[in-house]
Amino acid sequence: MTDAHDIASACLEVDGVHPLNDSARLVLAGDRPGQVLEVPGGVAVIDDHDGTVLVAVAPAERRHGLGTRLLTEALRQRPRHSVWAFGTLPAARALASRVGLFPVRELLRMGRDLAAEDAEPRPPSGYRIRPFAEQDAAAVVEVNRVAFAHHPEQGRLTLADFHALARQPWFDPAGLLTAHVDDRIVGFHWTKRHDESTGEVYVLAVHPGFEGRGIGRGLLEAGLAHLDAIGCRRVELYVEASQARVVSLYRHAGFEVLATDTNYRQERS
Repeated sequence: MTDAHDIASACLEVDGVHPLNDSARLVLAGDRPGQVLEVPGGVAVIDDHDGTVLVAVAPAERRHGLGTRLLTEALRQRPRHSVWAFGTLPAARALASRVGLFPVRELLRMGRDLAAEDAEPRPPSGYRIRPFAEQDAAAVVEVNRVAFAHHPEQGRLTLADFHALARQPWFDPAGLLTAHVDDRIVGFHWTKRHDESTGEVYVLAVHPGFEGRGIGRGLLEAGLAHLDAIGCRRVELYVEASQARVVSLYRHAGFEVLATDTNYRQERS
């Protein structure tokens, strides 16, 4: 097994966690800068856009040192990149320790079932929500930039990156909801459908100058209503564990922590 996508699919089937994120898949497709290191049964994706490394080893090829070889070489080439371990599985923790990495960030995967009340969100007050239109792209990217100025990956989204994501098979403009005050886009909720029954709060962002007005909550509710309308029965999301206010928003909306992803570096932060 040598194809990166086949390796990742085998990992997902056994581990219950996909080892590659959307950014890594864009690197594999040639839509983002980076490098792919491949050996039979294993792959390391060096993502120069996000400054990260992701490693996947097929379950049948584990315990032969492939992960150590791939990760060591990737970090030799990019010593300042960080390393993601999705799901923070025991084998990933052991690999990180073996090559001298330290945990520096945690990303929470949260989820909940959709309920009947999700189909009828509260109407917005002082702003309006509508689906994405093509002319909104630059404004969405700008809101994303200022809303995620603290975020080492999401805050780097460029207009070219946005268009690359919009070309992905899962993209649905009806599932990218934008919030407007007057004629200005001040927030958005980008939803994603994984399969017939599962959706995702892919990105939820509000311009810092418009926080505290209930726009984030309104966008969240509108996105959940959209996912309910297209047949999803469950929704998941990812959020930085350090963002207490945002985590609180999701907890109040009924989300529970399902798993934790860990970001590692060669030096403690």
